[in-house]
Amino acid sequence: PAEDVTPELDAQGTNYFQELIAVLRWAVELGGVDILLEVSLLSSHLALPRTGHLQQVYHIFGYLKISHRRRLYFDPDYPWILEDQFESFDWYDFYKDAVEGIPTNMPELLGKEVEIYCFVDANHARDKVTRRSQTGILIFCKRAPILFLSKRQNSVETSTFGS
Repeated sequence: PAEDVTPELDAQGTNYFQELIAVLRWAVELGGVDILLEVSLLSSHLALPRTGHLQQVYHIFGYLKISHRRRLYFDPDYPWILEDQFESFDWYDFYKDAVEGIPTNMPELLGKEVEIYCFVDANHARDKVTRRSQTGILIFCKRAPILFLSKRQNSVETSTFGS
């Protein structure tokens, strides 16, 4: 959307675009994780939207219309993650003094343990104008997503490690 050179919307069109983005943001809050990235990217054009941006919003609504039966299900089982598929790295040079802080007055564990999983990804310099990256975060408690976020990074980094 950053390279869009279509005509700018007039005041009425800008207001309409902003209203549609507000509706899409609400759809994301209600569990529309599948449109999170697109809505986040288009939200960066609220002040000066163009005709092409409005067309992209129409595409998102078209997608929602044909996939209206999609649901977000919560599965109480533990996820099946094959740990041997991940590369093992030695982070000692970066975290020499790292110690897990376990409280001494921690209560006794009752019931089954709960595992929290976090998945993070970023694209490198996706925005061709500002060279900023977009970061996506998904946090699950067991198999239930409890936090999902897509955000443009505040600064330009020279590597993904810094971002």
